[in-house]
Amino acid sequence: MIKAILFDYGGVYGGEGFSALLKRLAKISGKPYEFIFSLAFRKICIEDGFVAGKVPEEYFWKEILRGLNLSEDKVDINELREYMYEYFKPRDYMEKLVDSLRSSHVVGLLSDQTAWLDELDRRYNIYSHFDYLFISFKIGLTKHDPKIFDYACEKMQIAPPEVYFVDDNPENIQLALKKGLKGHVYRDFDALIKEMKELGILKNRNSRKKIPLEKAIKPYIKELEDALELRHPSPTIYLDAIQYRLRLLKKFINRVQERYEFEIYEDF
Repeated sequence: MIKAILFDYGGVYGGEGFSALLKRLAKISGKPYEFIFSLAFRKICIEDGFVAGKVPEEYFWKEILRGLNLSEDKVDINELREYMYEYFKPRDYMEKLVDSLRSSHVVGLLSDQTAWLDELDRRYNIYSHFDYLFISFKIGLTKHDPKIFDYACEKMQIAPPEVYFVDDNPENIQLALKKGLKGHVYRDFDALIKEMKELGILKNRNSRKKIPLEKAIKPYIKELEDALELRHPSPTIYLDAIQYRLRLLKKFINRVQERYEFEIYEDF
């Protein structure tokens, strides 16, 4: 039985901010993406230890600019950092999933992230959604070292076969499997939900009556029509009315979902 779920951050719980940064640097420098990935990730983040907290952020930017033959007076590091943060935002639908899992499972964040994640937490309150944090720069271990999985299981006091790890990198999942954990290579949300149901992590709603969506909403059509009716000629009031009706529509969908077997995923 699965007792704990561990989520990667970039590309799973949150967006691909680091990849977005590297693509931006490729556009600025004219260098191939693979060259920049090798420099930024393999050398600076892993070999030099930026991800594990062994060198400061200043070192990262200094080595990036030097490796790409860029000067500080031509590159706005603050702008690049903000650009990356914009793409690193947590995904609303993953946040909802994690929150729902915490009622029945231990949930942790296990990710090769730097102090940038602390800034994201200050902005989006990420850490509060997890029971455990296994962040590389905080613990000095990366997913390139299988010991990180031993460390996580020991801290949670849960055996490896009872831990389910979600990561978008197949190599990381392979390392987790070798350590005895269960794993899922994240590609899309639907596939993750499907497997979680198959493993019993999420419960199927088989106890609910399965009927077509059209039939499910039929008793509510009049109420919905009344709620969505717009009578305001003023553009400003009209827009406000639309926003209000959209909120009503979401409540309506939630009410129907509470009774019948169909699912609507938002924000993806």
